[in-house]
Amino acid sequence: MKELIKNVCRQILVFMLVLSTSWVVAQTAGNEIEVKGTVVSASENKVLAGSTVVVKDAGGKIVSSTNTRKDGAFNLKAQPSTTIIVSINYIGFNTYESDAIALHQEDLDLGRIYLDIKSTMLEGVTVVASRRKPLVQSTKDKLIYNAASDISNKSGNAADVLRKAPMLTVGATGDLKLRGNANIKVLINGIPSRIMAKNLKEALKMIPASSIVSVEVMTNPSSKYEAEGAAGVVNIITKKKLKGTSGTLDITGGNLEQTGNLSLNMSTGKFNFSAMGNYSREREKMTSSLDRTNLNNGMETGSLFQESDMIQTTKGGSASLSGQYKIDSLQTLEASYSYWNGSWPQKGGLFNRYTNADRYKVYRQKTEQSGKFNFSEWVLNYQKKFDRRGQELQLIGMASTASDVSNYLTQQYKPDGQLAFTERGPNKGKEKEWSLQADYSHPFGQEGKTSLETGVKYLGNNSKSVYEVLNSAQPVDPSRSGSMQYRQQIFSAYATLNFDLGNDWTLRPGIRFENTNINATFQNNAPYKRKFANWVPNLLVVKKLGERHEVKLDYNERIRRPWIMDLNPYANAADPLNITQGNPYLKPELTKKLELSHTYTGSKNTLLTSSIYYSSNKNAVEQIARVNEKGVSYTMPDNIGESTRMGVNVNSVFNPVKIWTVNAGIEVFHLKFRSNSLGLKNDGTFFNSSISNTVNLMKGLQLSASGDYGNGFITLQGKNTSNYSYRFAMKKDFMNSKASLTLAVINPFQNNFKETVYAFAPTFQSIQINRFYNRAATLTFSWQFGGLRASNEKANHFNDQTDDKSPRRRRK
Repeated sequence: MKELIKNVCRQILVFMLVLSTSWVVAQTAGNEIEVKGTVVSASENKVLAGSTVVVKDAGGKIVSSTNTRKDGAFNLKAQPSTTIIVSINYIGFNTYESDAIALHQEDLDLGRIYLDIKSTMLEGVTVVASRRKPLVQSTKDKLIYNAASDISNKSGNAADVLRKAPMLTVGATGDLKLRGNANIKVLINGIPSRIMAKNLKEALKMIPASSIVSVEVMTNPSSKYEAEGAAGVVNIITKKKLKGTSGTLDITGGNLEQTGNLSLNMSTGKFNFSAMGNYSREREKMTSSLDRTNLNNGMETGSLFQESDMIQTTKGGSASLSGQYKIDSLQTLEASYSYWNGSWPQKGGLFNRYTNADRYKVYRQKTEQSGKFNFSEWVLNYQKKFDRRGQELQLIGMASTASDVSNYLTQQYKPDGQLAFTERGPNKGKEKEWSLQADYSHPFGQEGKTSLETGVKYLGNNSKSVYEVLNSAQPVDPSRSGSMQYRQQIFSAYATLNFDLGNDWTLRPGIRFENTNINATFQNNAPYKRKFANWVPNLLVVKKLGERHEVKLDYNERIRRPWIMDLNPYANAADPLNITQGNPYLKPELTKKLELSHTYTGSKNTLLTSSIYYSSNKNAVEQIARVNEKGVSYTMPDNIGESTRMGVNVNSVFNPVKIWTVNAGIEVFHLKFRSNSLGLKNDGTFFNSSISNTVNLMKGLQLSASGDYGNGFITLQGKNTSNYSYRFAMKKDFMNSKASLTLAVINPFQNNFKETVYAFAPTFQSIQINRFYNRAATLTFSWQFGGLRASNEKANHFNDQTDDKSPRRRRK
């Protein structure tokens, strides 16, 4: 009702203004010139129909006024050889007022004029209040999980946040999957980061949950995105940029994790500087038992029984520094540097009993494994916007260096406690990567209903790995030591057309070309050379049905290239009867996907999304275990043959009552694997589900309860049983909402989580029982300091960078 009254008053005011100036306009129409422009929202770049436009003379007297039309445009008349001031008003936005403009004989086109949303200041606080975003939002090509709207994300790491995003699951060991597929391309703020491709599981543990604003899930990304990632693309958006001199601090303490995260921002004139640093430490404990039967033509030839325990401490941190310079209102130059350092040492014990017709062996061993890495990345980003809406150019240059160490130390003891031998297996690697890319967007036609996105990219990678095995009881075995040189070059180009066909139809065809050249040399293996070219098409068709419904049909193809860790023949023999290694002869895989989806948008932030999809892969890469006649298992990635997935998923966000928000999702899918070369096949139907509840009480108090459950998944060689977790959180704001405390408890009603893994092949059958000790409690202190004010700069057409505004903006 209040908004209705305001609109009526505004229309009456406009009518009176028009009436009072109509006589003047009529008398001078013959000699007048035209003043025109378009009014849009700065935050969303949407036209503001019905805005009030008033033209005053130099003395402040109103000479003309009007309202903007449905397309946000306006035009009115003024006398030449005069000086005018243009004032524009729209409810909920800051009033725009131009400088004095001297009119000449020609018409004046003011172009697009941007209005900023009014900020509501909290009393006695410099923090700007902002409306909390809904937990899940849907756009034409992605689902967005707004992590900052969930108070349970104040503690934990990125993996804890991702498990609550639609269609994503995180296993007990930290493996991230999208619709049951672990082959995902993960971006940070829209830009591929090598640290994510190199060691995703450990990198996610080093990103504090409190630093994540949102997670974008794209199962069928456009041709603009690299074709890597068979399952799709996940884009993690970190802290929103702030204006002014400000900062945020988050400190978490708990029985399993301790983290700290500090971010600072300073804006002055055309310059913006930001810095962020974080440190995290997380402890994981796991016990396991394994029963394996060795087979030969279906007959038992031996058996293995193992019991083991492991404690891993993941610790490390990262720091970043970025500077942005606004060359002018249409050009921006930004440079950034990031540094990561982490380690995840493991300590464990193993009891082993192996039996066959000729042998009975019992031993114990102590094992230490160490993983370390250092990673540096430089990014230079130039953006050029044009006067025409939607016409943009972006140039990005990236370079990164990395070094990592992966060692194991095994001490094996006889049953009487005597040391049998000590074995070390060091593996050191170094890597350099660089890329250059250009992206350009161009609208066609007067209204820009058709547009073209196009771009090119070059990526180069040089890596080296050196490994060896040193056993105190045996001479050096040359076959277990060696080195690897890996070189990869990728040239890609893409083009995407966006058609607004009218009648609420949208068509987006696209094509991407990627030419890949991989060359690897090994000390003890034949060279690996692969050169392949892929044309990767995609097509999106969108039909909007009224104001509430939208239907989408999407076809997409994705590829997966062998990574250096896939190819590296280094064998980790920390457990001498269960050895893992790479496969230097892997081939790339190609996945084809088809999806039909529906979105319903209701009132009060209600959202319901559903889809049915099918994907097939004719050259899938899976981890394959083989047991030899000595009872030793070798696990490595291999091209198994065919895999298919078909499923449906539903996600809903709604408010049962005003203060209670529910985000719930479920997915049911059928997986099928078949390998003619290995003589194996496996299939099964599974489901994943999740629910999150947030209750906003009075006086800055919020409560949250969330959980997820999946009944397992399969591989070509086996099956894993169910996986679940749950979390409760309570947040209290204080210091006039500048600070807060969040208490969270994770899996409070269970000491450990049990998972059973079944595996089979012509040469073995096994059952492994794992127990993960993941009960935890955390307390997080968050503080916002300085003159915090959320930036109204929106993400630009190229996904992740801030969008410069027109020079015609109201000065503050």
